[in-house]
Amino acid sequence: MKEKSVIELKTGEKATIVSIQGHNSASIRKLTAFGLLPGTEVEMIQTFPAFVLKVDNTQLALDYKAAAGITVVMR
Repeated sequence: MKEKSVIELKTGEKATIVSIQGHNSASIRKLTAFGLLPGTEVEMIQTFPAFVLKVDNTQLALDYKAAAGITVVMR
């Protein structure tokens, strides 16, 4: 399976998180606190003006920098 950034997903596509990288440890902790963990399935809800991901029953809006650090594989 090919890994890619979550920002490459199109609206409605689902993928599984492989890894999360951030510009600092605080940003990584914030993302993991919201449930963005390796092995978690996400669905792209919206790509503009922010990236909106659905995780379980929660929708999270992320800016480009935060979203670009999330690596996923397609289901």
